[in-house]
Amino acid sequence: MAVRISHLFRNRFKQFFRTYSTNSAEISKAKDPEVTEQVKERLLDRWAKYWKNLFIDYRDVAKDVAQGCKDRPIRASIYFSLLGSVYYFSRHNPSADSYRNMLIEESNKMMMVGEPIRNRQSVRHLKSIEQCFNEGIIRRLSLGIVSFIWLDNYDKECAHYKATCSYLKPQYLGFHHRIVDIGFMDKWLLLEDKMTDFDINEEEFKDFSTSPDKIGS
Repeated sequence: MAVRISHLFRNRFKQFFRTYSTNSAEISKAKDPEVTEQVKERLLDRWAKYWKNLFIDYRDVAKDVAQGCKDRPIRASIYFSLLGSVYYFSRHNPSADSYRNMLIEESNKMMMVGEPIRNRQSVRHLKSIEQCFNEGIIRRLSLGIVSFIWLDNYDKECAHYKATCSYLKPQYLGFHHRIVDIGFMDKWLLLEDKMTDFDINEEEFKDFSTSPDKIGS
């Protein structure tokens, strides 16, 4: 079904391009006013036939789709569910601005917590990402329903040879090592995970775990 629609659209586009080219050539060659009027009338007839045939083709496709849904309701419901899910996920695919805003919000939360009880892992992660923003190497890759925040080698404004040479740009095989966050459904999963216990300093409890006697002291 999808193949037929794609094939129909491609054929109609080619027909539209040929019709447009022929019409332009005929009008440019016609110099006599009467001949020009006759050419225009033929062009109008061609346009009318083109749009009529286009309407008939899409009407037939719509009928086939409706009949296919009646004949295979389970398969049709699965298709529509998948299409609806993809559309919903794409509408909630987080942007680069949302990642920056979330980073600022998490940094503000961290500032409200005393330094002795801050989670060292959360602090290091925030500082690392903030440093990458300052260097201008933060990039976003969108796949429609999910986004990736990854690190480039240089700032976009950098005109150094290593930054512009296509052979020295990040390769696909090692791309997964550059990913620092994954965005899905309006959330940045890795940043959210790093900030889960941002107000708990686990290093404070190391002494208690090794020496239980210090708990009562």
